[in-house]
Amino acid sequence: MSSTFCFLTGVLDVCTGLVLTPGRTTISDLTGAGWKALDARNDWETFSVNDMLMWRHSFAVSARFHKGTFARIDCLWNDGSIRKQDWSATEDDLVREKKTLVKLIMTEAQTACVSTSRGVDSFAFNWGTISVCADLRSLIVMLSIAYTE
Repeated sequence: MSSTFCFLTGVLDVCTGLVLTPGRTTISDLTGAGWKALDARNDWETFSVNDMLMWRHSFAVSARFHKGTFARIDCLWNDGSIRKQDWSATEDDLVREKKTLVKLIMTEAQTACVSTSRGVDSFAFNWGTISVCADLRSLIVMLSIAYTE
């Protein structure tokens, strides 16, 4: 499934009629579009789809709701080398992949990081933040879009 993300507004248009945006997206929108319920605990509910094209790359995407309100999008990069290496990936592999994903965001958003570290790089926008994280415990590189509204 193809999608378009607008850095100006923080809106993810899934190109199937589903649009993920704070204040408008509901749980029934996702379940009606066939997204799979993953988890529900501590006032958080998560729904996902395994393959979405965004910025010409494949991601597994989760939409997260806090107390019924759409709050964030988590994207696991399917095209990255870490997914192919599995448990043999090293910390350097994770950091290298994080840097590759950060460069992709910098190019697509035409902006620079507001903070950077070995594990997380963050971008700030009027609507919220995008963080790219190299998680050493679970050996994944993830992009998180968090809304401040």
